[in-house]
Amino acid sequence: MTEDAVTSIAATLIDSWTVAHVDELAAVRSRLEDALCACDPPGVAPGLTRASSQNIILIASELTANALEHAGGPARLDVVRDGAAVTISVRDRAPDDPPVLTFDRALGAGGFGLQLTLKVADDVGWYRTPDGAKHVWARFVVAPSDDAV
Repeated sequence: MTEDAVTSIAATLIDSWTVAHVDELAAVRSRLEDALCACDPPGVAPGLTRASSQNIILIASELTANALEHAGGPARLDVVRDGAAVTISVRDRAPDDPPVLTFDRALGAGGFGLQLTLKVADDVGWYRTPDGAKHVWARFVVAPSDDAV
């Protein structure tokens, strides 16, 4: 997926937050859950299941925490709906520090956010913008279901 796909005109912004410190993440997760459940405007996230909603919240938190830890913050979290998917994009000010997968850390030492993202999301990527930002994104395909939030 490209920057254009993440910021597509067809995409509807569900919500966005600027996060300056890791202590704010619990409140952001709660607000994100409310935003996903509210589906405001109506129809923004039809078919979103409780499980897919919780996965989106988890990965949004992980990617935002990564941005705060590795880029210093603040980070901007955007959540958009584009057709059959919800995409989260986390922006930070460290475009020269690409996301790095780690495989050799002990449990409890951190470094598993991107691994988790790759397992849970349907698509993951990142890009730099000319204004000096890096965006790390994860896309979740949302299928219609009777288990809607």
